[in-house]
Amino acid sequence: MDFTYPPTCSKQFRGILKVSVRYALPLAMALSASTGHCDTLPDTLSLSRGMAIEMAIRKNIDLRVESLNYSMAETDVDRSWGIYNPILVVSGTGGVTSVPGDPFFSSRYSTGSIGLTQYLPTGGYFSASTQSGYTNAEVSNPDSSTSTWQSTAGLALSQPLLKNAGKQTMELSITLAANALEDSRERYRFTTTDTVLAVITAYNHLYTLRQTLETKRGALKSAQDFLEELRKRPKPTALQKIELANTEYTIAQRLKDLVEAERSVSDQEANLRYLIGMEQKTRIIPVDPPPREEPQTTEDQAVKSALEYRSDLKQLRITLKSSQLQERVADHQTLPELTVSGSGGLTGTGTNFAESYRKVAQKPGTYWSAGMQLNVPLGNTAAYNDYLKNKIRTEQVQNQIDALVWKIRNDVEADMRALISARLQIQTTEKALQYAEQRHDEYRNQTRAGATTVQDFINAENDLIAARNAHQDSTEAFAYAVSKLWRDTGELLDHQGVRITSPDQLKSNK
Repeated sequence: MDFTYPPTCSKQFRGILKVSVRYALPLAMALSASTGHCDTLPDTLSLSRGMAIEMAIRKNIDLRVESLNYSMAETDVDRSWGIYNPILVVSGTGGVTSVPGDPFFSSRYSTGSIGLTQYLPTGGYFSASTQSGYTNAEVSNPDSSTSTWQSTAGLALSQPLLKNAGKQTMELSITLAANALEDSRERYRFTTTDTVLAVITAYNHLYTLRQTLETKRGALKSAQDFLEELRKRPKPTALQKIELANTEYTIAQRLKDLVEAERSVSDQEANLRYLIGMEQKTRIIPVDPPPREEPQTTEDQAVKSALEYRSDLKQLRITLKSSQLQERVADHQTLPELTVSGSGGLTGTGTNFAESYRKVAQKPGTYWSAGMQLNVPLGNTAAYNDYLKNKIRTEQVQNQIDALVWKIRNDVEADMRALISARLQIQTTEKALQYAEQRHDEYRNQTRAGATTVQDFINAENDLIAARNAHQDSTEAFAYAVSKLWRDTGELLDHQGVRITSPDQLKSNK
């Protein structure tokens, strides 16, 4: 795997170093990130969004689990090619035959053979073998006993012409395993995309929660400072006592809000730590605000990209390809079984083992045979229904693709509408925040001048806090709308600098 990360583990990363690291994962991922990963982390970590994504790619447990599925699919591909492994066949037989009578007859025989069989892409097989054996005939008169050795060396070929014939049928398991490997790669990409989206969302939300926490801390301090200011005034009147009570109540409420905000930050930190695989309970400080980068794409372009790049759609298309292949093979298997075969070779006979093989080499005899066998299943119910089942499955997968295409279009169109809404929300909350700040400053000045009550100022300050939180929430919502659009168009990993390649692709690139 190629990662871009800094060479040191100091709190302030000093530079970016691209290093090539080999892991046990089956997929190599090249990341372009602005920060890196360290094995030993400080108690408080200032974390960039790029570093969070990289740490998730490297250490997220769900991605590790999914990567093992790719490894298993890869071994299935290697296993499927085992149908072409040559087969060594060694056999030996022997026995005795006795026939009582006058004269008494007894026969002993022994045969041994060794051969090599190779299956062919056409569905047939080719074999080469040699055989040697002897027959010893004995009668009551020892002078009449005979012993004969016979050896052969020959070739044999068998080839189906209808059922079980052809490369498509012979290599069905190989093709299905290759499709399953491709499916596993797309499933890994799909899982990685969802993980990256979850990391971005969790990171942005943590940033927003920390901003909200700082706002609540500032609001609490503002109320405490105002309380001190009120207490320093001359002997309080009845109105001033009410204002002191209102301020103290406000402090109690803001202290409660602060505690809840701190708990929300802690909960979100735990969520982000799980996503990025950080076991150490490090305090995480997000340094990158939710981005406001706006996609420069039209709705038609987004739909076109989704139909081209979405991993779940690619998975279904791979499944359709496998189903269509199984349907064709099942249709072929409904044919009768017609097999032609032939064999031939050299033979030699002698009084001992060596002489029989010498005759094979020097003065051989010959043998050959040819034949044809036809098997016609009456009814053929099993094969026919297997074909129907595969045909129905193909139609089912095609319908699933059509449904997913429809859903993708709806998702992208909804994402574009959400993006427009989020953009308008940012513009609205920016205006509201600007007015809330002006209103807050005016009420503060008027309160200090005694022209309005403390409660009016507190209400204005609460409105300012709400406006700030609303603006932060709208910024986060806009960033999520952009990331979700990229996820639904299948382009999120590209925008985050994450590239997933399989080992064979790496070799082809070299």
